[in-house]
Amino acid sequence: MSNLAPRHEAVTVSLNVVWEGSAGKEDARMSEISMEGCFIDSRVQGRALGDTVDFKVHVPSGLWVSLMGELVLEDYPMGFGLRFTGLTDSDTRLLAQVVAAHGGHPGAEYLTTNGEKEIPPAAAKQRRRVLVADDDALTLRMITAIVETQGYQAVPVEDGRQALKKLQEDPEFSAAIFDMMMPHMQGLDLILYMKGDDRLRHIPVGMITAEQDPKVWDESVAAGASVFLPKPFTPPQVQMMLRMLTSKSAAA
Repeated sequence: MSNLAPRHEAVTVSLNVVWEGSAGKEDARMSEISMEGCFIDSRVQGRALGDTVDFKVHVPSGLWVSLMGELVLEDYPMGFGLRFTGLTDSDTRLLAQVVAAHGGHPGAEYLTTNGEKEIPPAAAKQRRRVLVADDDALTLRMITAIVETQGYQAVPVEDGRQALKKLQEDPEFSAAIFDMMMPHMQGLDLILYMKGDDRLRHIPVGMITAEQDPKVWDESVAAGASVFLPKPFTPPQVQMMLRMLTSKSAAA
């Protein structure tokens, strides 16, 4: 890993990873990480050097997060090294937290007190709204309350059809959080609709799901979902998901 991240010391970790191999979705372990890259233990050969690898990593907070990396080291049968690409500010802060939690020193510039950029008051009404869709009433109330404690206006709906109607009526949302399985229209269907509409494609989407196997999430990742949170979850996990989503919205 030293040749992957010359400016940042790598630390030892043990994090679950799912990535796309030649034979389909592969389970693996991330064994080292720095602010610039990581090493994934895998007996499956990766792609050619320079290729971009999409993968999901289960971070200590409990979120499954989608990341990308350029393949810079092939060390078969040990694994392969990636240099992170396409990181948002929120992704970078998340990596800093992982590195710090494992005894590393990511640098003060990566660790901030709240991690959020200020939104000008004039834009607040237009941007600080989050669409939340879940057919479980208790989960819907919980997420709505958490979103609002973070200073956003939550727009809660009880199924996919209601979510679609809200999106058609008003596309000005900072983010959207969907349950994967809902009546009338599932979370994946909503994402596909949004990515096909120029007014909606910029809205970052997080998915919550009772399905524990991240391999079944791949269609949603391909469609555009960027953060997954398995049930049951805690308020801090929802807060982190929201920060990551709104960071992507601000960078869009």
